[in-house]
Amino acid sequence: MATIPLVEGDLRWVFPDLVEADPVLAVLRRAAARVERLAGHLGRPGSGLVFDHLPGAPYAGLSALAELDGVAFHVHVSLPRDPHRNVLRPPPPWQVEGEISVRCDAIRDCGRHEIETVESAHDTPLDAANGVLSVAGWLFDRGTAEPHDAWRRRDVLSRHR
Repeated sequence: MATIPLVEGDLRWVFPDLVEADPVLAVLRRAAARVERLAGHLGRPGSGLVFDHLPGAPYAGLSALAELDGVAFHVHVSLPRDPHRNVLRPPPPWQVEGEISVRCDAIRDCGRHEIETVESAHDTPLDAANGVLSVAGWLFDRGTAEPHDAWRRRDVLSRHR
């Protein structure tokens, strides 16, 4: 999987039938700036929005991450999946998801534990971009509302077996 910055990729990887890219790109740049501000607040530079692209594949996801000491603030937009076969299907809708999670701290690390999540479905590229902007704002608000270590304390699976 290749990580490609928003400005170097093609919005049609996520929005295949996109006609007018500039309005969508403008909203996504605002969303990227919000996640970068959160990363700055955490004391870590952020990379903004990036395409999660599998070389040779016609589609990609679009995501942004701000992370520090195992606490992650993540927004992701993806194409819909067929619920029965778990394969991509043509949009709409686009799925926009936001997640605050912590890295597992158990002896046998199981990955990440979700602390808070939001998700929504969107029928147009501009609506999906506005969904990303909304989630980026939610992540910024949540990420700056309480001390960083408070997120780990909210992990109900902490030190599970």
